[in-house]
Amino acid sequence: MALKNLEAEALMQDARAMQAEGVQMMDAGDWRNGSEQGWLAVRNATAALVWDVTGGENPTDDDISIALCNLAMERGGEYLKLRDLWAKYAHYLLYCAVYDGIYDDDLADLVRDVADYIRRAEELAG
Repeated sequence: MALKNLEAEALMQDARAMQAEGVQMMDAGDWRNGSEQGWLAVRNATAALVWDVTGGENPTDDDISIALCNLAMERGGEYLKLRDLWAKYAHYLLYCAVYDGIYDDDLADLVRDVADYIRRAEELAG
């Protein structure tokens, strides 16, 4: 499914590639960099969603979170679920694994599950 905004679509494609690379890193035992790639995939998929749905320009990191929260409040449903997943991935993949260097047995599964997050974001944008 292609997004309306071609630049946002390219960002969504980047998210897919980052998630796949994150899985490969996790499989190779590089859990910290694999977690970072998983987080970047979530970040880019969410930015692509926000950019495609709201128009305007490619959102900054701060704007992504705010815009996703606004969409969740305005539209509810699947947007609320995506916002909750965003928070979960930010906590485990970014803050715990990348910033704090804390390993969790579920990290590999979380990075794999990012593929589902990307699909959801793409469906909401389309």
